Amino acid sequence: MSRPKDSGRVDLATLFRQIQTEMLAHLAAGEIFEHPTSSGAVTENHWLELFRRYLPERYRASSAFVVDCDGRRSRQIDIVIYDRLYSPLLFPHESGLHLPAESVYAVFEVKQDLNMRLIRDAGRKAASVRRLRRTSVPVISAAALCSPRPPRPILAGILALRSGWPTRFHRRLPAALARLAPDETLDLGCALRHGAFEVLPAHGSPQLHAASLAPPNPSSRKRSPQTLQVRFSTPQESLIFFMIRLLERLRSLGTAPAADLMAYVRSLESFRNP
Repeated sequence: MSRPKDSGRVDLATLFRQIQTEMLAHLAAGEIFEHPTSSGAVTENHWLELFRRYLPERYRASSAFVVDCDGRRSRQIDIVIYDRLYSPLLFPHESGLHLPAESVYAVFEVKQDLNMRLIRDAGRKAASVRRLRRTSVPVISAAALCSPRPPRPILAGILALRSGWPTRFHRRLPAALARLAPDETLDLGCALRHGAFEVLPAHGSPQLHAASLAPPNPSSRKRSPQTLQVRFSTPQESLIFFMIRLLERLRSLGTAPAADLMAYVRSLESFRNP
């Protein structure tokens, strides 16, 4: 194979689109060769591999449950993007990886198709994580003691090979997203063959599902599709749009808070106050 000419320039658009073409080829091959009951796992593994290749080293991505210091557990999440700096993995379990709620940046559901039922289920899984209590303790940085970092909003989304509304994706998706309660909000998503999307925060309004040290009270209030601002990519640029917007949203969240590990072990006899 001949080496590319050293012209001092590279066609970034071509490189990004090549990644998407390869991803689509892998997912399409999985549909052909895998049994329907296992094709979902294959799709999930392809997305996990993508995150592991392209996310900065400060993040990890895995399928997991999320737990808090009160012993409450989320539903099983297909992909959790979590911190690898302040949150040690203390909760291995035969039923799956368990992560402390403080470490979580984002959660995603992975499906073959994107439709109303699956969007609703992805929202409910996101809410099961956002309702967990998150702690925060001071950390040492640059030889100085830093105050506890307030937990930031947890991002959520859905990833799929295709849309269940191939010709009406841009019209049907906002209406489906608007039916979700505030703590079920999906911020980002991708249907590889039809486009990616990002829900834009309302100008001048507080963040939905804003984080606090106590779990939020779930709300059943829905939003109007007319008040929901959704940005779409072209089908040819769905993957790169999704990845760049995800990286930007992760960057804006900063560093995850350091979990209060003593709160997690307070039920152990050795750590009880005399």
